[in-house]
Amino acid sequence: MRKIFLILTSFVLIVGLSGCIKINGGDPQNGNGTQDELTGEELTKIAKCLTEKGVKMYGAVWCSHCSNQKKAFGDAFQYINYIECDANTNLETAKICVEEGIEGVPAWDLPDGSRKAGETSPTELAELAGCL
Repeated sequence: MRKIFLILTSFVLIVGLSGCIKINGGDPQNGNGTQDELTGEELTKIAKCLTEKGVKMYGAVWCSHCSNQKKAFGDAFQYINYIECDANTNLETAKICVEEGIEGVPAWDLPDGSRKAGETSPTELAELAGCL
């Protein structure tokens, strides 16, 4: 009986982990499985436009998806209006995340008042914000 339990538990874990990998599959640079092939200059232009339009990214230092999101912008990420939601890193900005009702990161506040959750390519963000 114990052997059957271990086999079933192992099977459930393997299937569950496979599902997580598949769901998050594709390129880690963005959420749609394709990598933006933008130059640094293009990324800078998009990042600056997003900030000018009032777009904000909520993230956390420990969040791997947030890290992927930052990598997608490269050096241009310095122009993104980024709000750290980890209270151990920055208590003041973490309070903003609570006030804004952030339930998961990364999250993007867009000019139309909507919120986009999850990794999102720079191109998709630019389209959503009216930067392209």
